[in-house]
This record gives sequence, structure tokens and C-alpha cells, in this order.
Amino acid sequence: MNKGFAHLTVCAVLLSLSGCISTFNPVSNDIKFKPKTMAVVAGLDSEQNVQMAQAMSESLRKYTRFQVMTHKQVAQKLPGYPPSIQGPWKSAYFEIEVDYPKTDMKKVRSIQQQLGVDYLYVLWTPSETVYNRKIHSLNVIGQMFENGKEVGNGRFNATAGRTDCCLVPAPDSKDKADAMKDTSDYVAREIGGKTGMLKQ
Repeated sequence: MNKGFAHLTVCAVLLSLSGCISTFNPVSNDIKFKPKTMAVVAGLDSEQNVQMAQAMSESLRKYTRFQVMTHKQVAQKLPGYPPSIQGPWKSAYFEIEVDYPKTDMKKVRSIQQQLGVDYLYVLWTPSETVYNRKIHSLNVIGQMFENGKEVGNGRFNATAGRTDCCLVPAPDSKDKADAMKDTSDYVAREIGGKTGMLKQ
């Protein structure tokens, strides 16, 4: 997929949903984020979720001042990675119906303790919406924790496919991987900006 077009697609999707979706928001204006250690973890045992977590790890390392553990290090430190963590939603079919208190905080705290990081960012990809078999939109929801307490959350989509025209092939695995990377870059910059941790 053309990278310029992919970036526009990501932005268009995020902006079109901005009325009800926010990529990341701190839970309180009183929280002071610091350039401490962080790990990004897949909340579900699925290939797409692991790919999304890996892409986000790389983007946060690139664009923010958080000391982000590599995804390989996360997998090495957590036996049986990826874990399966009850996520913050009531349902997740065409879109995610958010319910943040449903998250399994006991498991989150256990994982954060095992990794020994100050911040833990958990991403879940509970569903994918497909439009006319040509546009694939991965539904993503995330929560950030500091010392076992939620400090931020948000949801967004990683969308592959440019049009539902019958003459255009459906997105392949590379297109989907590119969409995850472009989306992760966008969201990482948003996180950096809203936490004051964006690299200059």
C-alpha cells in the first residue's frame, strides 16, 4: 500500500470517528507522566493482537520519551505470552461498546509486576469489521496503567483497503501490517503529545 495514501486513510478513519472515539486520553488532568519504563502487551491470544502490540511498542519507542521495553523482551519475560486478559468492553461486533471497569485488574497488576515496569499499556483487538470484503478495519482498545492503576485509555481502528470497488483486490497481510504500523505511529504521537512525552 502507498504509505502516503495509507497515512491519509488512517487519519480519515480516525477523524471520521472523532465524535465518539479518542485514540488516547489521560483519566485525569492531575496525572504527571514521566519518562519512565513502559511495556506494551497484547491482551488477547491472537496473531493480530500480537502484531498490533509489537507495532505500538516500536512506535512508542520511536516517538516518545518513555523507556519502552521491546516486544521481544516482553515475550521473554512473560511465560506463555500472549496472555488472555479480560478487556474493557460489553460487546465488540461492528464496534467496541466500552466498559472500562470490566478489565481484569488483578491480572494486569500481576503482569506489570512480572515485567517490572512503571507503565503498562495493554492493547486488545477483539474484532474486525469488513466492508464489502475490500476494507478491513481492526477494532482496537487500550488502557495504560501506572503501578496497577489506570492512567489513560482510548480506542481506534487500523484500517486496510482503499475502496470497495470490485476491480480492486482485497488487502493482503502486508497491507494490514502497514495499516497497523501507520496507525501505531499516529497513536504514539497522540500519546506523546497528551502525556508531555513526545520527542522533540
